[in-house]
Amino acid sequence: MNIKDFLESMRNLAASVSIVSAQDQQKKNFAMTVSSLTSLSMDPPAILVCVNKEASIHSVLKEGASFAVNILTKAHTEIANVCSSKEKEDQRFNFEQWVLDNPPIIQDAQAIIFCEVDKLVDYHTHSIVIGSVKGVKNKEGFNTLMYANGGYI
Repeated sequence: MNIKDFLESMRNLAASVSIVSAQDQQKKNFAMTVSSLTSLSMDPPAILVCVNKEASIHSVLKEGASFAVNILTKAHTEIANVCSSKEKEDQRFNFEQWVLDNPPIIQDAQAIIFCEVDKLVDYHTHSIVIGSVKGVKNKEGFNTLMYANGGYI
């Protein structure tokens, strides 16, 4: 199997863009942009998100830890870019949209899903994080930032 061909096929898979955010026990905030996120079940409500083990937030996402999924709007492309850049990690919370609670949230996100880590599944370079949904906050209308073919749509 050719990895380049597989990557090319994945560019055709449109996905909403979200930022997963969490806070560690020392009150340090973490955030990362994700597009590998999906609902897992409705009863009980659960989501599944894939997190690279090299991501700084990975060590915070332990069983029982709180985290938020901030589903972004089209106005959040700059935050999405910063939260996906290792080089800009120290700038991730420099946006006025953040409310630095535990977990931190983007107050004007399309939706916010409040979760607790229920289970972690190790898979090579990533962990599959299963989050038990504890609450949601939805914004009216649909203006979700999407990612496909190597860019935002």
